[in-house]
Amino acid sequence: MDQELIDHGREAIRLLNRVIEAGTELEHHDLNAASTCVIAFRNRAIELFPEGRASRACLDRANSLTSLSFGGEFPLSGLHLHRLEQTRDGMERLIEGPGDG
Repeated sequence: MDQELIDHGREAIRLLNRVIEAGTELEHHDLNAASTCVIAFRNRAIELFPEGRASRACLDRANSLTSLSFGGEFPLSGLHLHRLEQTRDGMERLIEGPGDG
């Protein structure tokens, strides 16, 4: 997997952990920063896919994780920490998993 892609993933995991630890006391800009990192990961996967440096599976999972991260905040009925935890766990599996990225 591309090192820049891995770096975006690790930063997203770090920021998602911060949001999860803050729980209901979190600042909106922290949640926004975490989602932005997930999006950066997805965008980098999109760039690498045509070059064959990111697999279809990686791209598909990156798209799913982007949607899941937004699901942590919306609908506006409150914060859905379990969705953010699922996003973090999925990102960990994606960047730490077997070399199919």
